[in-house]
Amino acid sequence: MNRQIPKGQHYKLENGLRVHLIQRPEFHQIVSLLTVDYGARDLYVNQIDEKLNVGTPKLGIAHFLEHQLFKQPGYDAMVKINQAGDTVNAYTSPTRTSYFTVSLAERYQSLEELLTFTQEPYFDQTAVTREANIISQEIDMYQDDPASQLYQSILGQLYPNDPLSFDIAGTVESVHEITPSDLESAYAVAYRPDQMDLVVVGAFDFLTVQNLIENSPAGKRPSAQRISKPSDQMLSNVTQVKEDTLYLEADIHRNRIAVGQRIILPQATGRAGLKNGVALDLALDLVFSENSPNYRTWYDMGLIDDNLSVELTWERNLSYLVLLGETPEPEELIAVLKQELQSLPERLAELSIEFEQIKRGAIGRLINKFNSLEEWATQFEGTTFDAAFLPDELDLLQSLTFEEMQTITQQTKTSEIASVIIQPE
Repeated sequence: MNRQIPKGQHYKLENGLRVHLIQRPEFHQIVSLLTVDYGARDLYVNQIDEKLNVGTPKLGIAHFLEHQLFKQPGYDAMVKINQAGDTVNAYTSPTRTSYFTVSLAERYQSLEELLTFTQEPYFDQTAVTREANIISQEIDMYQDDPASQLYQSILGQLYPNDPLSFDIAGTVESVHEITPSDLESAYAVAYRPDQMDLVVVGAFDFLTVQNLIENSPAGKRPSAQRISKPSDQMLSNVTQVKEDTLYLEADIHRNRIAVGQRIILPQATGRAGLKNGVALDLALDLVFSENSPNYRTWYDMGLIDDNLSVELTWERNLSYLVLLGETPEPEELIAVLKQELQSLPERLAELSIEFEQIKRGAIGRLINKFNSLEEWATQFEGTTFDAAFLPDELDLLQSLTFEEMQTITQQTKTSEIASVIIQPE
């Protein structure tokens, strides 16, 4: 099936902007995504251009930029796109900031606006102050949410003293310290054309979109002086995992637990890095998913209900896994999950019969994403995996053997294991 899916056309403009055009004429929409290789974890830069004042790095500045770029002189780009009948959204991850629009087929106004407001920053002090208040309310809301509190707490245990240990939006204090000058400096450092990827997928005319891009502010904007990024060692190798279980209380009815582990894949970038992540993800499904023998055993024991989940995150210079669940016996469940993680390679040797079933399930879930243009766009990770899209991931998953998965799991290095328990108040 995947051979029938168009691979698209991929090229780079003179200013460094990477363009990915994937025509899907059978759809009735266009999804356009502009993603920047800059996220909540990218606080530090090494200055090369002596004329550029990079300012003092502040938590939450990438997320603040995401909000503020919509504010244009005399109008709000989000309101403008919504009033045209299209959809627009944006999100910040630890390593990327992305903006995307959804419009009807062969309708290009929102794509044009996307390629304008992200290239022409406008940081008015009054608007910045107002935005700081809005983001502060957002931070307070997440801190009051038990699910968000649990996830943020396990990251804090895994990455102490790292930007990951804080909310992506920063703290109330850091947000109110951000100035228009800080935003200007961060934009100059991070939002260069050579750090951007543009994905357009759906029903569109290729030449029309190609010309639109080349003549847009994103296409015409000149390239800038390259400024180096921090190495992985600056961020993740300077702290140790907190192994002692963290206990918290919240307005909930059942205990919630999180178990986490930092991982170092044998290869973390390129197609090999993507394959390693796919293999480890499948290994975790074999041991922890609802179709695994373990899951049924733990359910019958009353240790879990039907909401134990495992999540593997691997991005630029960042990879970790998190297990989340509800249980009447939090300490016992954490002990069981830790034991499985510590003996993961050995445990896989017992599950060769279940491998094909779990793999077929993973293939089915991935193929289902092919029916969503938003999945095509938002699953894109840029240069980290050599501009891989869903068909590339499917190819790797389909060709993966049990022996390859075992080898990759055995070669994956892991940290100590962290855990968090949130108990009812």
